[in-house]
Amino acid sequence: MKLSISQKILEKALSHANWIIEKKQTVPILGYVLFQASQERGDLVITATNMDMTMVDSIKCDVHASGTYCLPASLLYEIIRKIKPGSDVYFDIARENNSVIVKSNKASFSIHHMDCSGFPPIASLEYLVSFSINTKILKNAIDVAKVAMLQDNSRFHLNGIHMHYEENPPIDKLKFVATDLFRIACVSVNAPQSSRNLPPAIISKRTVLELIKLIDGGADTDVSVSVSENRIAFTLETSDSMKTEFSSRLVNGTFPEYKAALNVSNDKILVVNTADFIEALERVSTVVTDSTSSVKLVIHQDKLILEGISREFGSASDEIEASFNGFESFEICFNSRYLLDILGQIKTPQVKLLLAESNSSTIIEPTDAAEKTDVDMIFAIMPIEIVKNV
Repeated sequence: MKLSISQKILEKALSHANWIIEKKQTVPILGYVLFQASQERGDLVITATNMDMTMVDSIKCDVHASGTYCLPASLLYEIIRKIKPGSDVYFDIARENNSVIVKSNKASFSIHHMDCSGFPPIASLEYLVSFSINTKILKNAIDVAKVAMLQDNSRFHLNGIHMHYEENPPIDKLKFVATDLFRIACVSVNAPQSSRNLPPAIISKRTVLELIKLIDGGADTDVSVSVSENRIAFTLETSDSMKTEFSSRLVNGTFPEYKAALNVSNDKILVVNTADFIEALERVSTVVTDSTSSVKLVIHQDKLILEGISREFGSASDEIEASFNGFESFEICFNSRYLLDILGQIKTPQVKLLLAESNSSTIIEPTDAAEKTDVDMIFAIMPIEIVKNV
């Protein structure tokens, strides 16, 4: 193997690899990346895997001699990261001591490599469905949905986002749904025609978080999404000269039926300014330190009073303007952190809460935006027991 490559692009590829490589390895080879340089194609392919997730970066560069080697991922990343930005990095083979030579400017490193035969084979799968979607739309959808992902591993089938196709004439939808059983986040985007036969898939939380980082560092273009029975793959351009394929095992489980919780006829409608609501919630919840983080909403026709009570620190209250269609005041209590997570995803000036009873789920959705966005969202949140005065 003999090649030259940009330090900047190589650092980016190795950072991708190190995202998914576990810090402690029971199998040493899984701490290595597979370097495959092809003179014929004029590219370097870097592969990393933890057996559940695989990252493959294909980089156009000057290859003077083909070769395949396994190099230590963390060490190589630290070396490349510390090379002067904007430099070229040169790889060559030292035949006398079976090492890979890395040079840039006047710095030189000799790195021992591992036998490539032990690197896990990356199987080429037969994907059932493949479609393309704009990277910003995909990121927005999963960014919003992920607020309701379960944050522990007690129920693995809730530890991620449920993606599925839904017929919704005249424009069918691609839906991204998450729930932790206390709240539901449901996001809809216009479905690409080629996603029509998409089988329901649960994308793991770890995959979701890594995908967001990958999209953030990539170009504003389309991402190709491919789904098989047990894996999902995302392929996108992460720079002008690099294409990345990130694939992951799907969660093996059945996502709960969620539609009934969203299709409710809550007739009490509260409309408030989104920013005012968030700021008041943050102020009142300052004193709330217990596990429920409970804040009570006392709703009147023209105002909303927020109350937070802590047995240890005291109490807090705040008041904002509101519009409520009920003739009588109404009280309901929520976990303030859950509520703030949801409100943080709503970008419209006003937010609408559809309420029923103090012990029934509440629907939260943006009011009609001035401009139609590519992502529609709706949330459901369960109330908690009304806080009694101390």
